[in-house]
Formats: sequence, C-alpha cells, structure tokens
Amino acid sequence: MTLILLGFMVVALPLFAGLVISSIQVGRLARQSQDAVYRVVQATQGGRILVEQVTAMERSARQYLVLGDLSRLQAYAATHREFQRIVKELSQLHPNESQRSRLLELSAKENAIFREVFHEQSDAESSQAAVMQFAGLAQSARLILAESSRLVTSQVDAMRGMAKRAQRLLFWQALALIPLSAAMAGIFFVLITAPVRQLDRAIHRLGRGEFKEPIRIMGPRDLEELGERLDWLRDRLRALEEQKTRFLQHVSHELKTPLTTVREGAELLAGEVLGPLNKQQIEAAAILQQNSLKLQRLIEDLLAFSRLPDARSVTLSKNRVRLDQLVEAVVADHKLALRRKNITERMQLEAIAVHADEEKLRTAIDNLISNAVKYTPSRGQIRVTLHANAQTIQLDVFDSGTGIASEDRARIFDPFYQGKSQPAGPLKGTGLGLGIARECVLAHEGEITMVDDGGGHFRLSLPVALREGA
Repeated sequence: MTLILLGFMVVALPLFAGLVISSIQVGRLARQSQDAVYRVVQATQGGRILVEQVTAMERSARQYLVLGDLSRLQAYAATHREFQRIVKELSQLHPNESQRSRLLELSAKENAIFREVFHEQSDAESSQAAVMQFAGLAQSARLILAESSRLVTSQVDAMRGMAKRAQRLLFWQALALIPLSAAMAGIFFVLITAPVRQLDRAIHRLGRGEFKEPIRIMGPRDLEELGERLDWLRDRLRALEEQKTRFLQHVSHELKTPLTTVREGAELLAGEVLGPLNKQQIEAAAILQQNSLKLQRLIEDLLAFSRLPDARSVTLSKNRVRLDQLVEAVVADHKLALRRKNITERMQLEAIAVHADEEKLRTAIDNLISNAVKYTPSRGQIRVTLHANAQTIQLDVFDSGTGIASEDRARIFDPFYQGKSQPAGPLKGTGLGLGIARECVLAHEGEITMVDDGGGHFRLSLPVALREGA
C-alpha cells in the first residue's frame, strides 16, 4: 500500500540522515587524525634533520676554514639551503605561534652565520667566531626537536578531544533520532491501523446482521475502495435479509390458515366428535394431531422471527410488569408438558416490577422454559430463580439435562441452528426459540447468556434501570 511505503520511507529518513551525519563525522575525524599524525611525523623528522644539518654545516665550515677546500664550502652552502627549506616547512606545520617564532629565530641565526662565513671580506678570525656560534645553533635545534616531540602528546590529546566531541555528538544525535523515528512510526501506525480497525468493525457489524448503517472507511484510497465494496455487500445482504423476511411472513401467513383447519379437523377426529373410531383410526388421528401441532409451532416461530429482524428496530410497548407473576404464568402454561414427562419445578422468585414490554418478555421467558422442558429427561427437574442486584435483574433457568455440547455453544443463538443433541419425542425444535428470545431481550438492552456449569443453564439479564423505583 502507498501509505505503508510512505511510512517506511518517512520513518527511515531520520535514521538515514543520522547514518549520513555519522559517516561525515567519522570521515572528518579520520581526516583530522590523519592530518595530525602527518604533522607530528613531519615535525619530528624535521627537528631531527635540523640537528643533523647543524652538525653537518659546522663540520663543513670548520673543514673549509682549516683546509681551504672549496668543495667543503659548497657542501656547506647546499646544507644551508636544505636547512632553510626545512625550517620554512616546519614553521608552516607548527600550530604554536611561539614555536614558529623559535624557528624563524633559528633561521635568522643560521643565515647570519652563513653570511659571515661566505663574506669575501671576512677575515679568518671573524669566520672562526661565526663558526663558534654553531654550538648555540645546535642547542636551539635540539630545543625545537624536543618541542616537536611534545607536539606528539598535544596532538594525541587534541585527537582524543575530537573523538570525545564526535562521540557526544553521535550520542545526542541517536538520542534525538530514535524517539523521532519512534514517534513517526507511531503516527503512521495509527494512520494505517485506524482504517483497518474501521474495516474490522464493519465486518463485525455485517457478521451481526447490522445492515442499516453505511460503511465508510477513511484512509488510503485502496482501503476506501475496499470499504466501498463492503458497503455494496452490505446493500446486497440487506436486500437479501428483507427478501427473506418477506418470504417468511408470506409463507407463514399463507400456511397458518389451512393449518388451522387441519388442526381443528384432527382434534375433532381424535376426540371422536364426528363418530367413534377404531384403534388404528385413533392412532392415525393422534399422529395427525401431533404433527399439526408441530407444524403450527414452527409457523408461529417463523412469524415471531420475521417480526424481529433487528432488536434495535423493535418498537416496545412498555407497561408495568410483575416479572415474578409473569414467570409463574409462563410455567403454568407448560403444566401439561411437565406432567407428561413427570418433571418437577422449583421456583425462587423475588417480587420485582419492571417497566417493559410484557408480550416480548413473555416470549423470551416462554422460549427459555420451553427449551428447559424439551431437554429435561423424564422424572427430571427444572429450577427457576429471579433476583436483582445493584447492576442487573437476573432470571436463571436450570434444567437437569446433559447440557449444551461444546461444539454447539458458539451457535446456539443463531437462527435455525440445531445442535447435535436433540430431545427425545415426536416434537422437534425449530432452532428459532433461543434466537427469538435473545432479540426480545436485546430490545430491552439486556442479554441472554449460557452459563457453563455442567447442565443446561440460561441467564436472562435486564438492566436494573427498568425496575420501577430504580
């Protein structure tokens, strides 16, 4: 992605700049060190040569004065010129002003001796006096050599100082660049992950069936395009959801009317209202009656589900509802099923009044009780408790069945989903009861959860704000 590439470039830029600056500093330090070593070596060698040349000039001058050999005079002249050249070079190498003054003074003394020796009008005595000055000249040359040796120490100290300054500079540079790069990385992390989180939230909304809110992704163009494709998918899913709901409503309504006739006819036959039946006819009428009841329950579930496509869009008709009395009434509606399976019920209900939609709460509670009756074995037990705490109102429904299989727990509230463990008996579930119950409770800003404590245990929680007087 373009933003990621740009982020890498921007984050790497300070580090690259630091690398370049470090390279420049190291190169400068290397050049300065090389120059310092060169000056030290040249100064030391030059000082040693000056001492040697003073000795050579003195020897040549004395030999000329004693022997009168012109070749010795010429050798002296050549050494003099070399001496003056080296003095000039050393004066340029030395950074110390006092050392340069000593070199210039040495050069002047040597020039004076040279002129006196080479002067045609000089007599032997004056020339001899000039040659005697070579001793002082040699002493000055040795002092310059010693000073050049001390230059080594000063240059080493100077290089150490430069190295420490460069080290401090690199340290502060790293101290500044690393947080800067980290800050830039954090900024681009936010810029990159923000649209990704928007995509994640959008996908989760689609997964939860929330199709009303448009999907808008703000960020890089490629992620915006992906958001546009997700919004197109949202429109398609919403259209499919609406088609499904209309289909369920239409089919359920069309089936309900003829089914009522079939069920009433089956009841008349089973009750022998239309005349006596033999044993086989009674069994056939009972089967017809049971299956018509099963089909009626399925159609009623479909109708209830089609009326609750989205808990957030449900219109609640709120009134004062005594929850404990509502639970007792729902359990009473299941008395026949409880007696048929010889199931005992135990209820511990706290007197709680809430401001809520009674019909929808009845639907949710009825589905929980029906589910408990369905999965409780014969001669089992159902336990219902109702109480309130500081945060919620809790209705717990326990059954003595085998509980929910681990592979089914994640999907038990999905519409039409039926787990692997099915209850015995002629009436099977539709897979809509828990989903409908959850939608009814969500409409009241509550929730239904499965509590994993070994058996079948569902908990209906409502906000305590619904309680009257809260």
